[in-house]
Amino acid sequence: MNTNKITYKSIFLAASLLFFGLHSININAKSKKLKARLSVQYIKENGQNNLAISAKYKEGRLFKMGKGFKLKVYSVMDNDSLVFLKDITLNYQGKYNLNVNNVFEKIQESYTFKVIFDGSEKFKKAKKSITVKVANLTSKLLTSKDKKYSIEATLTDANGNPISETELNVQLERLFSPLPLGKGIYFTDKDGAIVVPIKQIMSGIKGKLNYDVILKDNDDYGTIKSIVKTNIGKVVKDLSTFDQRTMWSPPTKAPWADLIILNLLILGIWGTIVIL
Repeated sequence: MNTNKITYKSIFLAASLLFFGLHSININAKSKKLKARLSVQYIKENGQNNLAISAKYKEGRLFKMGKGFKLKVYSVMDNDSLVFLKDITLNYQGKYNLNVNNVFEKIQESYTFKVIFDGSEKFKKAKKSITVKVANLTSKLLTSKDKKYSIEATLTDANGNPISETELNVQLERLFSPLPLGKGIYFTDKDGAIVVPIKQIMSGIKGKLNYDVILKDNDDYGTIKSIVKTNIGKVVKDLSTFDQRTMWSPPTKAPWADLIILNLLILGIWGTIVIL
């Protein structure tokens, strides 16, 4: 009898310990916050300085976008003090493009930005900093005497000194995706320049062709894009009949002659029926 009592007590004690242990693990699992991963990229295009800010987090085995994350963006001064720029909210893709032209009005050789996420009940706090050096990318169309074309681009630092041995991408803008020009990737020479011949002239609306020269995801200078707008393309003829009255147009754009003849026939048939 005593043995049975001891056995029941042991089973009850083990079950209690198991229940409270599982309950404690469940509470810890629920209280464990997720880690937000922030990304900040500098992009300069057409003289506009922007920060491409995004966030994501891993929940279970899946990475999800930081939709609706509220972040604070600061400019970092030389003495490490922070100057508040803006409160931002990430869109449904977990992204936000922030124009920072006002920061670049103060002439410096480099700029540092910091993005801070204060966290929430679900997410831990997070922060991300980026430092970019100033660079200028200029490009233009060259035309030889025998009407051959090429793209020339020059990359310089904040003091106008050439940036050599740096990779630049050159491409032609097309409707669905850009088309690499030549081998697509070129390295600047000691003068910080590249010259890329245009061996094939493509077609374009009204002969317009836009060529992009891109310094992409550089560790020091970020991404800089320069666009060369030209009118050297083969003119595309517009064969659309959208605004014309044709047999294959919708009823509202049927040819006038067809409408008049059909209506006269209908009136003639009904007139004959009424008279008879």
